[in-house]
Amino acid sequence: MSAHHFWLFAGGAAAAGAVAGLASSGLLHKAAVEVTTGCMKVGDAVSAETQSIADDAADARAEARRQAKIDAAVAERLQDLEPGIREEVTRQVDGEGTEA
Repeated sequence: MSAHHFWLFAGGAAAAGAVAGLASSGLLHKAAVEVTTGCMKVGDAVSAETQSIADDAADARAEARRQAKIDAAVAERLQDLEPGIREEVTRQVDGEGTEA
């Protein structure tokens, strides 16, 4: 076995021993609980923000649908009124031409 392999083996054994020592003292468990708690808090925050974005998008979509209905109704009403308005304005313009 070369010196390089020996040091890799020795480092691995030392790391395993350190992890085993931390696990038996409960420190590793406490650290894992803290990390998991932090991840859960982040997950809750992301979930809340995602829901807020979805709610805002739903509101914007509902408002766009409402505005589209209003625009369609106004266009329909204008289409019904336009011939009468056009006739009235034509008479006014034609009357101005004879007066001038």
